[in-house]
Amino acid sequence: MTYRRRWSRLPLWGVVILLVNQSVGNTAPVPRKPEPIQQRLQQHSEALVTAEKNDDLDVFLSYYATNAIVMPEYQLTRTGLREIREFYQELFQRQHIRTLQQKADEWIWLTDSTIVELGTFRKQFIDPALGDSLQTHRGQYWHIWRAQSDGTIKLQGVAYGFFHPVTHPKRLVVATGKQPDEPEIHTIRTPSVELQAYNALMEKGVQTRNGALRSSFFAEDGSFKPYAEELVTGMLRIKPYLIAYSNRGVVTIDSVSCYTYASEAFERYTLEYDMFKVKWHRANVAGRTEGKGIRIWKRQPDQSLRLYREIGTHNYLEP
Repeated sequence: MTYRRRWSRLPLWGVVILLVNQSVGNTAPVPRKPEPIQQRLQQHSEALVTAEKNDDLDVFLSYYATNAIVMPEYQLTRTGLREIREFYQELFQRQHIRTLQQKADEWIWLTDSTIVELGTFRKQFIDPALGDSLQTHRGQYWHIWRAQSDGTIKLQGVAYGFFHPVTHPKRLVVATGKQPDEPEIHTIRTPSVELQAYNALMEKGVQTRNGALRSSFFAEDGSFKPYAEELVTGMLRIKPYLIAYSNRGVVTIDSVSCYTYASEAFERYTLEYDMFKVKWHRANVAGRTEGKGIRIWKRQPDQSLRLYREIGTHNYLEP
C-alpha cells in the first residue's frame, strides 16, 4: 500500500524542523584527516577491483561489514552479507570482465571512523546471455567505510549508478521482490523526526513538480548524481537542472512517498539511506517509479540541514 501524507500537516513539519534546528548546538571543526587511513582505504578499493576482476567473491566480501547496505542501480536494496553475497555471486557469474577501472575523486570524513569515498568507474564485460558484444558501463560509486571494533575498516554502505541509459537493465537484477513501504521500516527502525520533516517537504516538491523548491534542499556547494546522467554540481547548475527536469513532459503525479530506510547523525553531517515511490499518469497511461539512494546532509550555520552529496538509483520494474 502506498503511504501518503496529508499536505495539511506540512506547516507542523516546518515547526518540527525549526525546533530541531534550534536545539542543535554549535559544532566543532572536523579533525584533520589522517593520511595513512586514506591510503589504507585506497588499497582496500584497489583490492576490491582486483577481486572482482578475478571473480574472487570471498576476498571481495571480506571488505563488507556484516550489516552493510548496498543500493545498486536497478537492483532492490541488499542488506546484510547473505543478501549481498547472493547478489554479487550471480553478477560475477553473468559478467565476464575485460577491463575495470575505478578512481576515487573525493573523500568526506563524517567522523574519524566513518569515511565516504566517492569516485567514478568504467567497466567493460561480456554477458554470454547477450551474445559476444562488449558491454560498457560508466558511472559513479559510493563507498562508506567504517572502522570496526577489531581494528579493520569495512564497507558499511555502497551505491552505484550509471552516467548513461543501460540497454539490458534486467541483467543487472538478481533478486526480485518488493521495496518496503515507510510504515514497514518504522517497525524495525525509529525514524529521524528531522529527516521525516525534510522528506515531507520533498514530497510536496515532487507532487507539485516544483523544481525551485526541490533545489532549495541543496547546499550552495552541493552535488548529486541523477538517474542515467552525469553529476550535477553547484547551485548554479542544480537549480536550472531541477526546474527543467520538473517541467519535462505532461505528467500528473498521483502520489509520492519519500522516506528514510536508515540514517545516522554525526556532528556536522547526517547520513541517510533513502527510498522513494511515485505513481503518475499521463493521458490514458498510468505508471510508477521507485528507487533509493544515499544522501549526505550537511549542517549549516543556521543549524538547518542541506544536501551536500546525493546519489539516486532506480529499481527495475517490469513494463
